[in-house]
Amino acid sequence: MPVPTISIIIPHLNGRSHLFDCLTALREQTFTDFETLLVDNGSTDGSQAYVRQQFPEVTLIELGSNQGFTGACNAGYNASQGCIVILLNNDTEVDPNWLQAIV
Repeated sequence: MPVPTISIIIPHLNGRSHLFDCLTALREQTFTDFETLLVDNGSTDGSQAYVRQQFPEVTLIELGSNQGFTGACNAGYNASQGCIVILLNNDTEVDPNWLQAIV
């Protein structure tokens, strides 16, 4: 598998209600050479199953317990493969041309 240009890391804890808007917006990007890593800090709201079922293109990193924002970011960074690494909050809905503008 080729290395993606961009890795998007989303630290997450019990924010399932935000995931549809956030991940759908990423799915609609005009620039497509990226990976999405959702780093879950031990959510108890069903986020993990929801992501696996509805967004199989997202790499789910399950920490099992709350490692905090920095712990989640570091875990995502360690797993990322992209040349450019972007942190994105789980309640963000980006414009379809967002990544194209960054590149």
